[in-house]
Formats: sequence, structure tokens, C-alpha cells
Amino acid sequence: MYGMMDIELAKERRRELIEEAEGMRLARIAGAAGAEKRVGTGIGVRWGMAADEEAVADLLQLNGMPRWVAFEERFIVAEKDERLLGAVRYRTESKRLLLGLLVVDPWEGERRTARALYSGAVGLARDLGASEVLAESVTGADYPGEAGYWRAGRGWRIPVSSEGGGGRVGFWRALVHLLGTKAALPFYRIPRRGR
Repeated sequence: MYGMMDIELAKERRRELIEEAEGMRLARIAGAAGAEKRVGTGIGVRWGMAADEEAVADLLQLNGMPRWVAFEERFIVAEKDERLLGAVRYRTESKRLLLGLLVVDPWEGERRTARALYSGAVGLARDLGASEVLAESVTGADYPGEAGYWRAGRGWRIPVSSEGGGGRVGFWRALVHLLGTKAALPFYRIPRRGR
């Protein structure tokens, strides 16, 4: 009986060590000061640090969610002029960056901040070595679609190019999305002869 409990404790400790190592790897990639990716609106997008937990907790409370989530999850944050504007929860899988809960300061412009977060997440995923980014659907809004993501089931998906040349494709997809039409391949019917 005690042998099974020891195995479970060892598995739990191993999982904690792997999560800690992954966090240290992310911090090393992001740099000591937190590498920022500037998006066209002047909003900087970077990995969340321990110092951001209080500000993320305030954002969660502003959006009617419990503060404790900020201390148990990892976030990608958007800031402008040293002020936190929004955050999106993330987790990593093998070669994937998974984006979840989006919280934004309601007085700072939700659409602009959300687009900056989703666009900046692609650059951070590229630095991480991920091959794609998956985002959960945001209720009542298509912010990932405006940032160049494709609809995939209930969520959104965008491949990450290693050389960074896929930015224009995202621009055109965002433009088509803003015009209100869905980008789709035309289906042609091949006429048959003799009938």
C-alpha cells in the first residue's frame, strides 16, 4: 500500500520539476527584463512574470473573475507605457502554444488590446520554437480572426513560420475578415462530356 503512494508522490514531484524547468526555460528565452514584441499599435506583448501577478489579478477582478487565477496560471501580457492593458492565459504542449482566457482592461479598448495579444503570441511562439498557436473562442467576438487566425472547430489556429515570412498572409486574412466575408476556396464542378 505504501509503495503505491510513494510512486504517486514521485510522479507528482516529477511533474512539478518539469513545470519548473519549463518556466525557467521560458524566462531564459524571454530574457531577464522580459523581451517585448511591439505590435503596430505601440502595445508591447511579452511573457508574464511573477511581478505581473498583482496587475493580472486586478484585471481578472475588473472582469468579474476570481483573483486567485492570476497566481495559479501563466499569462502572456500586453502593456503600454509600463501599464498592463490585458492578458491571455496560456499553456504549452509539444510544439504548440495554447491560448485560453482573455482579460482586458475595459477602459483601454478591448478590440485593440486583444488583437495585439493574439498577434504578439505568434511571435512569442516562434521564439519558443512552437509550430502552431491554438486559441479558444472568445464569446461574442472574433479577435483571433482579426489577428489572422483560422477557424478550427470551436477555436482558432495559426501556423507559426520559422523565418517570420507569414506576416502578410495574416494581414490579408485579417483584411478579408474585417470586410465581413469569409475566405473560402471556390468549389468547381467539372462538366462531364457525353451525358
